[in-house]
Amino acid sequence: MSTARRVLGAALLVAVCAFPPPAGGQAPQGRIEEYLALDNESVRVTLLTFPPGSASGRHVGLEPELGIVVEGELTLVTDAGREVLRPGSVRWLPGLVPHDARNEGDHSLKLWVILCKKCESN
Repeated sequence: MSTARRVLGAALLVAVCAFPPPAGGQAPQGRIEEYLALDNESVRVTLLTFPPGSASGRHVGLEPELGIVVEGELTLVTDAGREVLRPGSVRWLPGLVPHDARNEGDHSLKLWVILCKKCESN
């Protein structure tokens, strides 16, 4: 198994099992909350909470990223179009792909984001 696959597998395990979403209510309207679960030289694992009507704004990440929808609906907008992702959906985005993550629904959106800072293949 390559180093990249081991790192990604470990990050997924950490995100889904070891760090459940923190308790508490919804984020204030329009403000995206960020819960940093892990940040090292290889990966950054963050739980993002989007209140209804909020969006990340169009941006480009240098690193590839993996998003896992925990609750709510994520509307992902890329140059390829719009995609609605529901709980349990997983989406891979290569680095340098312009995108906007939006919560166009009526309920809070929780999304694990795993940034692959350093992925080596063996």
